[in-house]
Amino acid sequence: MKKLVLGLILLSGLLSANVTAAGLKVGVVSVERILTEAPQVDAVNTSMLERFGPQRDELQKSEKEITKLQENYKRNELVLTEDKLNELKKEIITKIQELKQKEAVLTQEVGTVRNQELAVLQQQVRGIIDDIAKKGKYDLILSEGVAYSSEKLDITDKVLDMMKAAFKKKK
Repeated sequence: MKKLVLGLILLSGLLSANVTAAGLKVGVVSVERILTEAPQVDAVNTSMLERFGPQRDELQKSEKEITKLQENYKRNELVLTEDKLNELKKEIITKIQELKQKEAVLTQEVGTVRNQELAVLQQQVRGIIDDIAKKGKYDLILSEGVAYSSEKLDITDKVLDMMKAAFKKKK
């Protein structure tokens, strides 16, 4: 009996919430789409490549050098003396450790800069969404975790248009 009463209370609560929400103006934004279509994202990616491209190229050069050393080791394993082999192995291990250290530093730097850039972009998106919400008199705008929404609720195109306009003004 308690379960039935509790169920009825929950059901009536849900129904009253739906009735109250009927007068709300709701919009939905696809953050995923914004992060793939906004020109600011391309600009961030381009600046990241320009900033970290030389370091990435240096790491690739080191990888090729290590590969050559490893091939040389395998090729000459039977003909070199044990001292020479140990020396070559030590050089390979040292270069691999240096490469891993440089990769870790670069990965951390790239992550930090990317997070900073995305934080700026996120603030811009929030500002645009707030602007659209105020001008369009929206009561609620949802983004992540929406399983389904009708196309008439989707304001992603409006957000993208405003981001593109802001990007053109900035140039």
